[in-house]
Amino acid sequence: MATEKNITNLIKLAECAVMLALSIVLSFITIFKMPMGGEITLLSMLPICLISVKYGCGAGLSTAALYSVFQLIQGIASGNVFVYTKTIPAIIVCVLFDYLVPFTVLGLAGAFRKRGRTAIIAGIALVILVRFLCHYATGVYIWGQWAPEGMSKYLYSLVYNGQYMLPECVMTSAAAAILINIKQIQ
Repeated sequence: MATEKNITNLIKLAECAVMLALSIVLSFITIFKMPMGGEITLLSMLPICLISVKYGCGAGLSTAALYSVFQLIQGIASGNVFVYTKTIPAIIVCVLFDYLVPFTVLGLAGAFRKRGRTAIIAGIALVILVRFLCHYATGVYIWGQWAPEGMSKYLYSLVYNGQYMLPECVMTSAAAAILINIKQIQ
């Protein structure tokens, strides 16, 4: 017999699966693509963040971890992962800090979900900032070698990653600010 708790867990699992699928679909809708990886998408991080806000960090991290694996597979399929990384440490850094960690951390967006609307939006912006910092680190470690002459790899990584992460953060936070008022999301 199905208990109320089993039904609730099934609904939660179904919502996580649907939001994961939605994030994956939205990740294919590219508004702007950077030449060596990174892009502005149509709110692809938002469904993952909303799952975390609705159900907490446990469900958020689980869903986000699956999303990060998808992002890695998508990166490998597009040829953006191993082409530029020539050493084992560079491959490890790339896989961890360009894919697995930055996309999984999105699952922590709901960490402040019980502290009100402003805290929820701040939590979403914070996890996107952490995602940016992960990409920044790989930008310094791996991609900085392509910095224009006279520009430090630190500035290059900041500018390069900021060009797509800042708009992603603004768009995702703004959309979350609008959607967070919907009762089904809370």
